[in-house]
Amino acid sequence: MYYYEIYVENNQGIYTYKSEEKYKIGQWCIVNFINKDKMGLIIAIVNENQIQFDISKVKKIKDAAPVLSIPSDIMQLIRWIKNYYISDYYSVIKAVYPGALKLNYSKKAIFQREFSENNEILKVEKIEEIKKFNEYMKKRQEVTIATLKKNFSSKIVEQAINEKVISIEKKVILNSKISKREKGKSEIVEKEIILNDEQQKAVDTIKNSENQIFLLKGITGSGKTEIYINLIKEALKQGFGSIFLVPEISLTVQMIQRLEEEFHNEVAILHSKLTDKEKREEWTFIRNGEKKIVIGARSAVFAPVQNLKYIIVDEEHENTYKQENNPRYHVKNVAIKRAFLQNENLKKDEKLEKNNELEKNVNLEEVEIVKSEKIKVILGSATPSFETYYQAQQGDIELIELTKRYKNAKLPKFEIVDLNETTENFSEELLNRISQTLQKNEQVILILNRKAFSNLLKCKDCGDIPTCPNCSISLNYYKYDNSLKCHYCGYEKRFDNMCDECGGHKMRQIGAGTEKIEEELATAFPSARIVRVDSESIKTKQNYEKAYNDFKNNKYDIMLGTQIIAKGLHFSNVTLVGVINADIILNFPDFRASEKTFQLLTQASGRAGRGEKDGEVIIQTFNGENDVIKKTIESDYEGYYKNEMIMRKMLNYPPFGRIIILVISATEENLVMEKAKILREEIIRNVNESMNLTQNDFISDAFKSPIYKINGRYRYQIFFKFERENILKIKKIIKKCVGKFREREKKVRVTIDVDPVNMM
Repeated sequence: MYYYEIYVENNQGIYTYKSEEKYKIGQWCIVNFINKDKMGLIIAIVNENQIQFDISKVKKIKDAAPVLSIPSDIMQLIRWIKNYYISDYYSVIKAVYPGALKLNYSKKAIFQREFSENNEILKVEKIEEIKKFNEYMKKRQEVTIATLKKNFSSKIVEQAINEKVISIEKKVILNSKISKREKGKSEIVEKEIILNDEQQKAVDTIKNSENQIFLLKGITGSGKTEIYINLIKEALKQGFGSIFLVPEISLTVQMIQRLEEEFHNEVAILHSKLTDKEKREEWTFIRNGEKKIVIGARSAVFAPVQNLKYIIVDEEHENTYKQENNPRYHVKNVAIKRAFLQNENLKKDEKLEKNNELEKNVNLEEVEIVKSEKIKVILGSATPSFETYYQAQQGDIELIELTKRYKNAKLPKFEIVDLNETTENFSEELLNRISQTLQKNEQVILILNRKAFSNLLKCKDCGDIPTCPNCSISLNYYKYDNSLKCHYCGYEKRFDNMCDECGGHKMRQIGAGTEKIEEELATAFPSARIVRVDSESIKTKQNYEKAYNDFKNNKYDIMLGTQIIAKGLHFSNVTLVGVINADIILNFPDFRASEKTFQLLTQASGRAGRGEKDGEVIIQTFNGENDVIKKTIESDYEGYYKNEMIMRKMLNYPPFGRIIILVISATEENLVMEKAKILREEIIRNVNESMNLTQNDFISDAFKSPIYKINGRYRYQIFFKFERENILKIKKIIKKCVGKFREREKKVRVTIDVDPVNMM
C-alpha cells in the first residue's frame, strides 16, 4: 500500500490518502472528500510509519484523473514559493495551474459490438439506419447518452443497450476540454538579423558562459529584443524551449507579432486576459511539447516548457512582476529559483547516468551534453532595479552592457519645463513641439500616470471632497459617463453636480487625468487623431492589439496614456515624447519612489527617435532641480544608483536589508487596532525568546496603513526590516505566530508580503 499527501481542489489543507497503485508527485487523481468526488494533486509520498493518526481511517484514492500532470521541477517550485513567501498550497497551485478544474460525471455509451443482421429491430427500422448506428459507434467508440439520443431514436438506443451492443458507464468528465489543434508544420523563418558587435558579443557570452543568471543592461533602443530572438532561435533549432516574459499585457501584442513572424506555430501565449479554457489549451500544447516558445506576463514563468533553456524577463525592473495577492511572488526570484532547481535536478540525473554508463562501460560524451544544458535566466532592462544591479556589481549575476542604440539611432534630446511657470497642464514649449511634430507627419507619445478626468472634486462652499464609502480615498471624476469612481474597490456613482454635504453646485475639479488631457489635446489640435491608452479605455486584449496596430500603421498622430505606454513599445515614426507631470510617482510615501520615477522617465524617453529620425523628450515638472530629473536627462544611471545606495545602506533598505510587511484588516475599526497590537506583542515575545536582534533589525509598532481603509476593511501594518542572515529566523516566527492568530481570530484577516514592492 502506498500513502500520499494530497491537495484537494479548493481546500486549504493537505490530506492523506492511500492506494495500491503507485502515483507520482504532480499527478492528478480523484478522491472522495466529504462525500463528494474531487480532484486531488499528489504533493508528497508518505512512509507508513510517518502517519501519526489511525491508519485504518485513511481513505483510498478512487482513480487517476484524466488530466496532464504537473512536471516535477514545477512541483519543487510550488513548494519553494509556499515556504519562501509564507503562503499555502491552495493559493500557490491556483497561481501555477491554469484555470479551475472541476469534476462532473456523464453517462457514456461504450461500443461493444455491431447489431447482428437477424436482430428483430430490422423488422421495424430501416436497414440504412442500423448500418448508420453501427458505423457511428465503431467510429466514435464512446459517446454520451445525450449525444447518442440526439442522433438516433430512443428505440434504437434502448435496443442497443438490451442487446449489449453498447454498455453504459458513469464516467468522470472535466470542464477542461481542449480544442483539437491542427498541428501546423513547425517552421523557423530564416530572416537575416545582422547584429552589431555589442549584440553579437552579448549573444556569445550568454551561450558560452558557465553562469546561469545574466543582466542585459542596454540603453533604450539598443536592440535587446534582437538578442533574445537570436538565442531563442538557436535553442529551438537544437530542440530546446524558451519562456519570454513581459511586464504588461500591452507589450505582449508587440512581442507576439515579432515572435510569430519568426517561429509561427511554436508560440504559446499566457496572460491574465485569456479565459480559463484558453489558458488550459495553451498549457496543454506546452506540456505536450507541441509549442516550445511561451510569451506572457507573470504566470507564464510557470509554463511547463519541455527542454527549457532560456527564461527571459524583459523590463525586469517593472513592479508588475510582483504578484499583489497571495502568493505574493516576484517573477524574477521565481525564474532564478526555477533555473537553479532544474540545474540541481540535472546534476542528480547526470550522477545517475554516470553511474549507469560506467557500469556499461560506454561513452560519457552524451552525459556531458546534458550537463551543459542548464536553464539560463536573462534579465533585461535599460534601468535595472537597484537590487538586481547590486547583485550584478557583487558578481552574483553576470553583467552584459549595451551602450549604443541599434542601427546607430541617436539618443533623444531632453528639455525640462518648469510647471511653476504655468497654470495649465500644457506649457507653451510642449504645445509648440507637438504642433511642429504633427506638421512633419511624425507621431507623438504623451504620458501622464493618472487616469480619469480629475483625481478629485472639492466643494467651493463647504470644502467637502467626495470620498469612497468603502475606502479612505477620494473618488475620481470621469466626465465621459459623468461618474465618480474608486480605483481601489470599484465603487461607482453618478455625479449630479451637487455637493452631498451642503447641496451646493460649485464643485471644483482638482488634478488632471488622461481623460482631461485628451479633451484639452482635441481642443488644441482639432485635426489630430488621438488614441488614449489606459485601463479605463482599454479593457481587453483585442483593444490593446487594435490600439497598438493602428498607431503603428499611422492611423493616429498622438498616443496618450499612463505608464502602460512608457515601456518597451517600438514605433519608428515617434519623434516626440512629452511627460505631462513627472512628479506624480515622486511624491509617494515609498523608499523606492525616486527609483521608480527615474525608471519611468528613462523608459518614457526611450520611445522617442527609435528609427532614423531624431527624437526629443520634454519633461514637465514642478521640481526641475531634483536629482532624479537631473540624472534622467544626463542618462546617468550609475551616478544615480551610487547616490541611492549610500542612503539605502544607511537605512538598511534592500538590497542590504530585507523587508516583510504584515497587513491586518477587519471590518470593525476598534477590533483591527486591538488585534494588530496583540499580534505584534506575540511576535515580539517569540523574537525575544529565540533571537538576538542587531541594531539594523527593526519591528515597527502596529500602525495605520497609508491607505487606511480598502473595500470596507480597516487596515493596520507591522513593518519588519532585518539583516539578510536573520530573515529566515524571523520568517519562521511570523509563520508560527500568524498561523495561531488565524486559527483564533476568524474576524480578522492577515496578509504577509515578503519582499514587498508596494508599501501602501
